[in-house]
Amino acid sequence: MRETNDILSGSILKNILKFVWPLMLANILQITFNFADVMVIGNFVSQHGLAAVGTTNPIIIFFTWGLYGLSMGANVLISRMIGARDHSRIKKAVFTGVLIGLIFGLGITVLGIVFARVMLQMLSTPADIIDDAVLYLRIYFLCGIAIGLYDFSSAILRASGDSKNPTIFLGISGVINVLLNMFFVIVLKMSVAGVAAATVISQTLAAFMSVGKLIREESIIHLEIRKENYDPQSFKDILSIGIPSALQNQLFSFSNMIIQTSLNSFGSTFVAANTAANAIEEYVYVFVDAFPQASLTFTSQMYGAKRYKDIKKLLIINLLLGGIGAFLIGLVIMLNGEYLLGLLSEEAEVISLGLIRLRYVTLFLFMNGLLDVVVNSIRGMGLSNLPTIITLFGVCGFRILYIYTFFQSHHTPEVLYLCFPLSWLITTIMQLIIWIQVYHRLIEEN
Repeated sequence: MRETNDILSGSILKNILKFVWPLMLANILQITFNFADVMVIGNFVSQHGLAAVGTTNPIIIFFTWGLYGLSMGANVLISRMIGARDHSRIKKAVFTGVLIGLIFGLGITVLGIVFARVMLQMLSTPADIIDDAVLYLRIYFLCGIAIGLYDFSSAILRASGDSKNPTIFLGISGVINVLLNMFFVIVLKMSVAGVAAATVISQTLAAFMSVGKLIREESIIHLEIRKENYDPQSFKDILSIGIPSALQNQLFSFSNMIIQTSLNSFGSTFVAANTAANAIEEYVYVFVDAFPQASLTFTSQMYGAKRYKDIKKLLIINLLLGGIGAFLIGLVIMLNGEYLLGLLSEEAEVISLGLIRLRYVTLFLFMNGLLDVVVNSIRGMGLSNLPTIITLFGVCGFRILYIYTFFQSHHTPEVLYLCFPLSWLITTIMQLIIWIQVYHRLIEEN
């Protein structure tokens, strides 16, 4: 059985660029498809439909980000095994990782369907949109298993250095999603139910393709579906690494749910504006997401291969490339915000309110990318729990304190949105201090 892609040989910069461009393309495709979804809703459904879908975002992100964070456990474990050339355990780790994705995906499906209305009520969802929001959410969560399988399969592929195939699968499923959206909404007049159904079908397709790739794989990450390949130790290792990462993502999204409650207090028009601005803002994640993934995979393989001194160089490259790229995209979006928002809604008030988010959140989103690069580097060096604790206080704790103190006496959208960049700044500084301590201890001990 052949080796996987060797991402540690040669220039670190060259290998990073080779690794991230498929991830960046995947982000562009995914965001463009999401943008198309919002365009269909905003132009062919209604402003209320746009608000209904938008108000479900924090709940969806809470579960899907948690699942994505959990899949990082499979990425880190298998990356370390590849770096250490521990081939004897990889086959079992691959099967166990996919099994975890299946189990937790099923759990998300059940929880999402059963508690959809309760969760939306907890967010103080406006009465005029809650029924549509419940319908959308319950249909959407039918694809929980598919999301779990795709996340874990893609994490395993990226651990081996293969970032191209997950992009291809995402691109194909995204095209199907857009076409189905237009058919369900424009032709069949299914409104928000059509948008959700299109997502379920496209996500299921992506899951089939990614799992199928692992089954057909002829390298050491080949997936062989046999119960003998279940490995309790791999199960434990993946969860011990992945749960802190999942918890961190959920802390982010939990604080965003609290923020969504505050956003909902401004009414359904403001919720629609926030949804539109958020759809545009997603393009910054082309850089915000790609370089943290590179940080995790490369650091984990370097850690497994005992190439500790290269970890510092890797961090600097990821911070510079990811930070500068995300800032430039955010700046372009902010400067062209009125035109871009006009593509999603013809309502002047929606455009005006959407510009507020672009100025106070989108422009500073690069800081979120810097934070994630540092956190993933720490995790790659073998420390999973402490970054989560720091995030608990720096992001979730700060935002909750901010909203229930300063925002209460200064109840404006601008003040509310400021909690995003402030929490990113504070937490990044704290995580950098931890990174320096972990890195120096690693060098001194080896």
